[in-house]
Amino acid sequence: MKKTTIGIMTLTASIIGITCFLTINTNAEKADTEEEKIPTYSIQADYTVDVDNPNEVVGDSDYVFVGKVKSETGTTYKNKVPLEKEDGTVEYVGEAFTHYEVEVLSNLKNELVTNQVIPIDKQGGIREDGSAYDVFDDDQLPEAGKVYIFTAYTQDDGSLLVAGANSTISFDEKTKNIDSEKEVNKTEEVQLYEEAIDNQVIIDEDNLNSDFDASQEQQ
Repeated sequence: MKKTTIGIMTLTASIIGITCFLTINTNAEKADTEEEKIPTYSIQADYTVDVDNPNEVVGDSDYVFVGKVKSETGTTYKNKVPLEKEDGTVEYVGEAFTHYEVEVLSNLKNELVTNQVIPIDKQGGIREDGSAYDVFDDDQLPEAGKVYIFTAYTQDDGSLLVAGANSTISFDEKTKNIDSEKEVNKTEEVQLYEEAIDNQVIIDEDNLNSDFDASQEQQ
């Protein structure tokens, strides 16, 4: 089966370990919670690659691209496990996966379509009860209207998953508002990742293309 995250070891088994870091806030009501007051907690993970080495991060990824986030389209919750609440009752809590629509501005590794907005899934997001955000260390949740470098994995259903540390890279303050291929390709961030791709360390190579691979347009 295709790897689903950036070299996260034994992900299925680690779900319990990850969710143990999530506490249930029985008093939180999602509709009444102000977004700016919602805390963020770290998802703990072990990796089979050095997530601080771009050569290994891009080598482990199926696609590396610069994308502009057009919108956030929702959140789903998977791999639910039982957790006991303060009153002794049990609630099933799942991992958040946040969904976005993204415009691909520049392909750095492999080719995604650039003539349409495509969906991506991001592991991490708001908890089901709205009490907190859960995000991997050294990672971030994208914001609509901003541009990032994404490292993504093709899933068995052809979708794209972005997950783990350093999988969503921001541009610096001077260049964060650029939104054309010509402009982004001149940035230090893109040049760093182009160099990393030239020197990438392939961890686990396979031939599973995304449904949004540019080659699909020719079929």
